Amino acid sequence: MALIDTFVKNIKHTGAPAGDKHADGGGMYLLVNVSGKYWRINYRFADKRKTLALGVYPDVGLADARSERQAARKLLANDIDPSEAKKDDKRVKATAAANTFELVAREFQAGKVTAWSPSYFEKWLRQLEKDVFPYVGKLPIANISTPMMLEVIRRIEKRGVHDTAHTVKQTSGQVFRYGIQTGRCERDPCLDLT
Repeated sequence: MALIDTFVKNIKHTGAPAGDKHADGGGMYLLVNVSGKYWRINYRFADKRKTLALGVYPDVGLADARSERQAARKLLANDIDPSEAKKDDKRVKATAAANTFELVAREFQAGKVTAWSPSYFEKWLRQLEKDVFPYVGKLPIANISTPMMLEVIRRIEKRGVHDTAHTVKQTSGQVFRYGIQTGRCERDPCLDLT
């Protein structure tokens, strides 16, 4: 029998050591134990029984859990293990978070500590901290487009400091080229701003 929102909201743990399972259908159930309420789905893949976590109630409601169940069933229909797909998605997100424009720029700068003068070393980063990081610094470097960089450059030009705009474009280009060399992005969007 399918679950309803009121039941999910009001159900309490009975004290069973393994927790209480309340089925919703299609392999999905609500696991209620001392620490909370958890959405799970049981499925078979490659002749093995597996369980996939769909979320924690109330952060993930009944409708959202059913939507996650449908997504998992579609993956299974295409011969893809939902658990492995979820792990791959986490890896992709972690990689993107580790490859933000700001982190790549700081890594590039750290490699120039002996090649650059101390004053240029500081000035180089200070310009990016002021004019670039607030707008695209937290974005994955591979996701930054030419229009995004054009907006950054135009903000600087509006202040009337055209030399700084040109320098920031060049500096950003160095970061993108380093990103290309280290396999974090495919191209330098600043090249199209010439």
